[in-house]
Amino acid sequence: MIPPIQRTQIEKTNVCMIAYRSIPKFMNRLKIAQSLCEKECDVDFICILDENQQSEEKIYDVNVIRINGDHQRKDYSKLLYNYISFITRSFFKVLDLNRTKRYSYFHIHTPPDFLIVIAIPFKLIYGSRIILDLHDMFPEAVESNLRFKGSSILVKLSEMIERISISFSDAIIATNSYDKEIIASRNKVDPDKIFVVMNTPNLKQYTIENAVKKDYGLENKFIVLFQGTVWKRRGIQTIIDSVNQLKNKIPIYLIIVGDGPFVENLKDIVAEKDLNDLVEFTGWVDLNTLSKYISMADVCVIPFLKTKVNERGVPNKLFEYTIHEKPIIASRLKGMALTFSEKEILFYEPGNADDLAEKILWCFNNPEETRKMISDAKRRYEEEYSWEKMENELLRSYDSFEGKCSCD
Repeated sequence: MIPPIQRTQIEKTNVCMIAYRSIPKFMNRLKIAQSLCEKECDVDFICILDENQQSEEKIYDVNVIRINGDHQRKDYSKLLYNYISFITRSFFKVLDLNRTKRYSYFHIHTPPDFLIVIAIPFKLIYGSRIILDLHDMFPEAVESNLRFKGSSILVKLSEMIERISISFSDAIIATNSYDKEIIASRNKVDPDKIFVVMNTPNLKQYTIENAVKKDYGLENKFIVLFQGTVWKRRGIQTIIDSVNQLKNKIPIYLIIVGDGPFVENLKDIVAEKDLNDLVEFTGWVDLNTLSKYISMADVCVIPFLKTKVNERGVPNKLFEYTIHEKPIIASRLKGMALTFSEKEILFYEPGNADDLAEKILWCFNNPEETRKMISDAKRRYEEEYSWEKMENELLRSYDSFEGKCSCD
């Protein structure tokens, strides 16, 4: 019998994490593995092999094992093929590793939910426990990304996959309380099995880097920043439209940090509006460089459009901006509105460039009020959303098995 993870002293426990993501690029997944390693767990993290990466590497005591596969989405049939290839290769890798390690826990980072099929045989044969970490809600993601109505066959299929995945899971992790409500409302699951672990920065591992505008030739600019994966549904084109409205009113400059499938479309929009001198695309950058860009920003924007997947999300950038003590302007979506109040961040109507431009202009003209808003948001973060509090919930999700794991 392997005892559950405790917050103080525990026995060495083998954990297998799986994510269809690149590590360490997706730091929020790696952060969870690091926390378990700090509690004396031995964590193997199986993920995608990105270009110029080693197939195996130890990062912060985490054994990162990369599976070869093309994770760039060209079309949905290719994406499905890539999923199947990754799952097959990962299963045989886990089968080989499990001969000597005998994993006590499988921690599945979604999307997609059906990555859980890798772990199910080990649960049935060896009694391994499964933690399903729902970074995104699969049915909402399918409906938003594929633009199918709620009654479409693919959305119904995704709902069935979610139900099956949850039924095989011993604990479920949601990224916010709104997601927990959604999961409990449409699945036969004990709410006590669902734990809220928000994607907040671990300040023991996250270093805030300070930079000055002068080093980048931007000393006279009012910098607006977006960072993250560049999807159309992220609404970044709304910021570009706002920049176009404000270009003759304030010395505005937009920095878009990140990459993704909609980058080239955004560059075309910028060119059409003759804004190339006012908009900078950095591409993907490491955490230290990202921190420098955030530190230079005057305003940070989360411009998500109103879709089902965006409505419930609380992105990690919300907290990254907060710990950098930056004013935040965000789309008025339920997940974020439940996390911070209007006294702590500015909300605007999703997709409304006029409203966003008005909020940016307010920040420019009201520095004292902006500083008060920053202070209130930082206080809320420290009281409710610090990683120390989130880590306690993470460990509690492992503790919830009450020593019932039957692995040898």
